[in-house]
Amino acid sequence: MTPADEPAEAASAAGDAEMTSGDGDGDGDIQRAERLLRWYPGSWRDRYGAEFTELLIADISERPRSLRRPLDVMRGGVRARLADAGLAGFPLPLATAASAATSAGPLEHARQRQVSASLGSFSCALGAFLVLGSALWSQFLINWQWSVLIRTLDHQHGTSPGARPAQVPGDDAFLAVLTTYSMLALLVLAILAALPVLAAAAGQIARGREPRLIKPAVVLAAALAVLVVGGRHFENNWIGTGGHHALIPSGVAAFIWALTLSITSYWGHPSLLVTLPASERAWMALSPFVLAIAVASATILVRRVRLPPRVAAFEARLGLLGCIAMAAFIACFGVWLTERVGLMPGLPVGVSIGATNATIIALLALALAVAAQAARMAVRGLRRARA
Repeated sequence: MTPADEPAEAASAAGDAEMTSGDGDGDGDIQRAERLLRWYPGSWRDRYGAEFTELLIADISERPRSLRRPLDVMRGGVRARLADAGLAGFPLPLATAASAATSAGPLEHARQRQVSASLGSFSCALGAFLVLGSALWSQFLINWQWSVLIRTLDHQHGTSPGARPAQVPGDDAFLAVLTTYSMLALLVLAILAALPVLAAAAGQIARGREPRLIKPAVVLAAALAVLVVGGRHFENNWIGTGGHHALIPSGVAAFIWALTLSITSYWGHPSLLVTLPASERAWMALSPFVLAIAVASATILVRRVRLPPRVAAFEARLGLLGCIAMAAFIACFGVWLTERVGLMPGLPVGVSIGATNATIIALLALALAVAAQAARMAVRGLRRARA
């Protein structure tokens, strides 16, 4: 079914159960129809809104208490929004100025928009994954260094290894190293994917072809500047050892820790939270908003920039490789978390390995699912564009 068919489907609900309230008055019917129309994205409303509203008003007048009507509208609206986000189907073939300025017809332009939307959704999921995954990765890096330090001190002082609780991933070096390699690979892929997009955006802004890129580019640059300055300042409070046997340079680990300082179980322990310096608490409250702004502006930039087909194909292939790296990271950390629960059954949930980490892993799995679907739809759109 095409988006153009959805109004008729959403309005065809004769003989259904009468559940919602309504008395059939004209103004009330119009307001109810307009509320239902909000389920659809703006591009869909611009094309079909007037016609669909008339169909809804007529249907509401005939059946003021239909349950199936709002359910059909909600289902169609969700599908249209997923298509607009590049996660299902294709966006509407709109006759826009961009399509008129090129040799591509409306349908071809819709396919190009679908690829851009899919890459934008992937960049959003990737950004969320990097933020949350870096918080878990920071735990690995800190625990690894403390593990090595504890083992070294035990060896020097003759302390029995069994005298200390198994709290650190150093007990399983393979998981720690593989987790680090997975995150490093994902960071490299993210950088490789960002460079062509930034180059294309800079070129189009310089030539004055895409003025819509200026605002998200400026916002992204400002957000990154705040993150760099704040991260560099608060990395001095890093709780790692800063010693030898680090999986990555301690300065990098400290910077990552500072950027993800807000993702912590301290929020569930106010008595411990108030012991932190006021400036650090302020950064913990501010940094999530700055990170969200950076991810959102990057997503908008990817959706709006016009990428050549070869560059878009390169981005889609990198997206598929990124999904593999994400899956490896989740698997490694999930195994480590399970082992820690088994080794420390007496700890209450949420103290060090419980609710916080489990919630983050669930969010990482959701981000991976969105990223995989977006990458798959981008590849599919590129194949259809070449067909």
